[in-house]
Amino acid sequence: MPNILDYIDWRGDLPLAVSPFNEVDALILAELSYLDLDGVVSEDEPSSAPTLAEICEQYQALGRSQSFLGNDPAPTLLRVAACERFAGSKVFSYVNLVDAERELQLSAVSFALSDGTVCAAFRGTDNSLVGWREDFNFCYQSQTAGQREAALYLNRLAFRTAAPLRVTGHSKGGNFAAYAAAFCDPTLREKRLLHAYINDAPGFNRAIAGQPEWAAVQKKLHVVIPESSFFGVLLQTKEEKKLIRSDATGLYQHNPYSWQVRGTHFEAADGRSASSLFMDETIRRWMDSLDDSQRADFVQTFFDSLESAGVPTLSAMKAEPMHVFNATVSAIRRMPPELQRSAFSALGKLAAAGGGTLRDELKRALERRGIELLPGRRSTDG
Repeated sequence: MPNILDYIDWRGDLPLAVSPFNEVDALILAELSYLDLDGVVSEDEPSSAPTLAEICEQYQALGRSQSFLGNDPAPTLLRVAACERFAGSKVFSYVNLVDAERELQLSAVSFALSDGTVCAAFRGTDNSLVGWREDFNFCYQSQTAGQREAALYLNRLAFRTAAPLRVTGHSKGGNFAAYAAAFCDPTLREKRLLHAYINDAPGFNRAIAGQPEWAAVQKKLHVVIPESSFFGVLLQTKEEKKLIRSDATGLYQHNPYSWQVRGTHFEAADGRSASSLFMDETIRRWMDSLDDSQRADFVQTFFDSLESAGVPTLSAMKAEPMHVFNATVSAIRRMPPELQRSAFSALGKLAAAGGGTLRDELKRALERRGIELLPGRRSTDG
């Protein structure tokens, strides 16, 4: 099935003047934001910045490899560097901030495109534990350090260039893009910002959703989620979302390489999958039972437990899934007794829907605590 790589092969010879910028282009730039550009691109002006074609040469010469990412950006880079549509785009204003003390992980890069516009792309969560901690902070903080930095980044970008601006991002990067679009300088938001492309990104808590800045940016948001989205419905506010098809199953639909492209758009899906609705309802119901202080305590205990177990990265979490389970149990056990039962029940429901080895491991662990998995809830996404 065709994806963004096929799109580049098919339409890469068409400059933006012939085929205008679209939602697939926005996802491609969001994917490029995952590139490790340390030492390759600086926070410089667009006039002196390297092109994507030059970036590709440097990236390869340095022997960079990000194959540990499910959405390794290298295949996208190789294709855009060889096509007329993107190869001459200037790449500038790269930042990569990781600060454990501030629980901050933000990376962004900007592209000066051939149509005279500039697009800022925010990276999703990296391989660091601090990056994942910040993701969880969304559930109880009205704003995170990364969100504030995203808005500041967009304001600085507006001083570097007089061009019309777009923002894009995937996963947490989409959350940052949306936040930056809403809470950047009001004149910038109203006069120069064209669109914000939000790709399967977690949403915001009630404090953000009620702000006038959030209401003001709604008409410029383009929100895309796959039919079995999990991340894109977490804490989601009420903006309109486009449902699209993916050739992956379950949580793997979060990978942008699985999203199906038809022409200049993503292929629309008929509706959200049953398992996506089920997980959304289960988590939402449990989260609604907690106040912000209880959510904060859960998040802090969970990640403190992972750190004490010597789990520094996402790769380590995947290699040792029971560390994640043990950290979850530790966090739940800090809750008041009346909330522990509902928390373990929600965990059991999610495990039942997940299928596979993790389901079996969680089933045994939960049953030792007197929690039964619901029968017949294995994932059937396709």
